[in-house]
Amino acid sequence: MVKIMVIGKYPHNKLNENIKAYMRTDKPAYPDFLKKVENWAAQITRGKQKIYAVYECPDDKVIESMAALAKRHIFYASVEGYTFKMELLAEADEAIKEFLKK
Repeated sequence: MVKIMVIGKYPHNKLNENIKAYMRTDKPAYPDFLKKVENWAAQITRGKQKIYAVYECPDDKVIESMAALAKRHIFYASVEGYTFKMELLAEADEAIKEFLKK
């Protein structure tokens, strides 16, 4: 399984708009193979609220999962100032083993 983290940021003064977007029922759906594992709100940095969400998908569905996540988070971009980025995650022990092989 692969983990993908989405880091979203939006202006703190847009909190109510972001919550309304999050609660809407017409958001693009996640595919069945993509599972949300964690979802956090973090501190305000440089006037922006940060959110972190971690998803899990099968190894052979990474591209489809990232496309679905992009579609979903572009939906949230209806809130002025919302931005996001995605990162693939690796277990630290596994990453170290891979680095040591090289």
